[in-house]
Amino acid sequence: MRRNIEINDLGGGTENPGKEKDRVDAVDLDPYGTAAPFIDAAVQCVKDGGLLCVTCTDLSVLATTNYPEKCFSNYGGIPVKAEYCHEAALRLVLHTLSTSASRYGRYIEPLVSLSIDFYVRIFVRVKTSPLEVKKSLTKTSAYYICSACQSFYEQPLGRVVEKQSATGNVNYLFKIQNGPGVAEKCPECDSALHMAGPMWSGPLHDAKFVTKVLEHLEANQDKYGTAVRMKGMLTVAQEELDVPFYFTPAKIASFFHCITPTLEEIASALLHAGHKISRSHACAGSLKTTATREDVHSVFRSWIKLNPVKMENISENSPTRRLIAKEPSFEANFKRHPDSVTPSGKMKLVRYQENPTSHWGPGTKAVGGSKRKRAKDDI
Repeated sequence: MRRNIEINDLGGGTENPGKEKDRVDAVDLDPYGTAAPFIDAAVQCVKDGGLLCVTCTDLSVLATTNYPEKCFSNYGGIPVKAEYCHEAALRLVLHTLSTSASRYGRYIEPLVSLSIDFYVRIFVRVKTSPLEVKKSLTKTSAYYICSACQSFYEQPLGRVVEKQSATGNVNYLFKIQNGPGVAEKCPECDSALHMAGPMWSGPLHDAKFVTKVLEHLEANQDKYGTAVRMKGMLTVAQEELDVPFYFTPAKIASFFHCITPTLEEIASALLHAGHKISRSHACAGSLKTTATREDVHSVFRSWIKLNPVKMENISENSPTRRLIAKEPSFEANFKRHPDSVTPSGKMKLVRYQENPTSHWGPGTKAVGGSKRKRAKDDI
């Protein structure tokens, strides 16, 4: 920290981070664990249009429901218990950045938000605008998550109504949002729902910014030791849909106790039904789609008609029976669609990095044995 102050010629630091002349171009928060204690100061000391980079490694808090009270105290929201928990972790951190910036009349523009290995890495641009601060209400949502089939139901916190005056000016009226948008039990499998959020529901990436980064990377590959991996991950992020959340065919198939269809078959069925699809950078073998979870389940119900499930192996009270009992809302077409393979899939890219060794990841804390007793001479 002292070296950073000397290099940037800040003397004793910024005297008043609220004044533009005392602000800096970029701030990078990369602590061990959570960045939450530093976010409030960071959003104040970045120049208007400046860059704020944030790393959080506490995914045991952000991506599990083991410590909901800790997640709420650090990030102001409750985490998700589902396969898409790593995307929810990104959205919880973005929610914290957005609410912290809003207190000072500032707002954030996510440039790229990545879930990498065992941490999240987020880059946002911080700007000042009272109107955009108000609009952040419409980019925040809570979610109802099914405890059995992991279906999710969005509950926005607010909405905006645009009205044009006689002079041509556009006035924005901010309203509360009606709710809840779902019954007490999951409409798909009649199981209990748990609450998650509030969290950021806006875009995770700025495609134009990611394109510029890829162009720079292409011209300077020799300067980055992980250029191959960077190109793969950023290419997937560039084409990622601005919708929450992703799913994997294997996980959905496990809910139906059916044979797992290929990624291409599920993507083709959704495309034939008029929906958009993309991959997610956060999980290998995943899909994001504009379809509702009900539509995704309808695809699997159509799949089951072609590949029947052995019902005798399923318990009478299992949510699987309730999932299968519903009829599909449309007949899925599994014929190969020309867009079923995304542009990044047609390129030879390292999109998802494999672990270098088995059991690779953040290590457990050191566990000491018997402590050495200090001799009298050591005192």
